[in-house]
Amino acid sequence: MVSFGCPQCHASDIVKRGKRYNKTRVKQLYRCNDCRSVFVEPDGFERMRFNKEKIVRAIHMHEDGMSLSKVQNHLWQHDNIKVTRWTISEWTKKYSIFLKSSSSRAKARNQRKDTPWWKIHQGKEKGLLWFKCYR
Repeated sequence: MVSFGCPQCHASDIVKRGKRYNKTRVKQLYRCNDCRSVFVEPDGFERMRFNKEKIVRAIHMHEDGMSLSKVQNHLWQHDNIKVTRWTISEWTKKYSIFLKSSSSRAKARNQRKDTPWWKIHQGKEKGLLWFKCYR
């Protein structure tokens, strides 16, 4: 039994219906028995032309401070992938939701190291200061 439903009618009566082959990967096809639509399992990278590993790596390089031009040049030189800066920017916008939790934790951790503890907790409970150290 699969843990997802049809993206069009949201029915759970689906069956495997072959495989879809393209230049980057092979994906399992499913068919809804109610509305007869054929679809792939939703993994967040639907209709993407490049491998998800390469997309994630490009996003991480850009989030780590590399410029879009440098990321584009790196992908072209090391992976022989020709991608535009606009595409990398769109990937970053689209998939930043998945990366926000980890990046916000890192920013909070860096903020705690740089600022005194009383400024971090100021105003959390109507001006009450917590006596807690994060080191």
